Amino acid sequence: MALRFAVSPLWETIAGLRVLAAPGLSPVHQRWIAWAEERLLPLGADPSPLHDLATRPVVPEFLIPTPGVRSERVEVEIDAIAKATPERITAAVDDPRLRSAPAAAITAMQERLRAVHDAIILPVWSRLEGVLQGDVERRGRRLVEAGGPTVLAELHAEVSYRAPHLTVADRTVDIGERDLVLVPSAFTWPHAYLRDSPVRLALCYPAHGFGSLWERSDAPTNDALARLVGHTRARLLCELERPSTVTELATRLGVTVGAVSQHLGVLRAAGLAVSRREGREVVSLRTGLGLALVQGEVP
Repeated sequence: MALRFAVSPLWETIAGLRVLAAPGLSPVHQRWIAWAEERLLPLGADPSPLHDLATRPVVPEFLIPTPGVRSERVEVEIDAIAKATPERITAAVDDPRLRSAPAAAITAMQERLRAVHDAIILPVWSRLEGVLQGDVERRGRRLVEAGGPTVLAELHAEVSYRAPHLTVADRTVDIGERDLVLVPSAFTWPHAYLRDSPVRLALCYPAHGFGSLWERSDAPTNDALARLVGHTRARLLCELERPSTVTELATRLGVTVGAVSQHLGVLRAAGLAVSRREGREVVSLRTGLGLALVQGEVP
């Protein structure tokens, strides 16, 4: 078993639609739900099979391809849906639109996915990604310290692992030689969700810190934050609401690149920020804990 992590904006889009379909089951997302429902109104009714498939008890595997890298762009994920063969589609779901014209139905779903993502996920993606990447960093350190079986045992109450079998709720699969990709999600709670494919397995689970995503403090916290972590680090945490390079941060803060690097090292060590490589650059982003600290929600 090769165990790794991935962050999937496509899955957050699908999972967000599932939350909106049953809003009463997700009290921690009520602020986001009210906002997202208003954002979706201009899109009108879904003419594609997307809503019906996304809100089924089990989402068809071809609709949510598992990322091959840690952080994949949503455009790449949505484009990958078109690679599913008609046989694979019809084997996964019985829908007259997919039986009669699978290519047209897939195209319609891709267009709807892009519109939905742009409406309800993209505007809050920096906040979501901070929580998701922070969870990956947290569990990645645990993986190094204690190994894969321990990480899986600590992942979720519905998850258990006894080589070579993985059990999620009442479903057990033989992992075999496949990759097992752990995908944190802000919208999966209270359950874990297994995505099974011939190449790799994906296990979606509630990300650590998702519960404070939409909470806001009415009192200004910048002064208190500066007293706690220092003026420059407080400004840095505020700037890290979106992925940024060291050079970008140094320019916005008016300090040297070396100073930003040192402060980022301290924030990463405290679990307040994460950094990752994107091509030739390294970008940083605050974690869910960093966001809560900026908003004054950490006692």
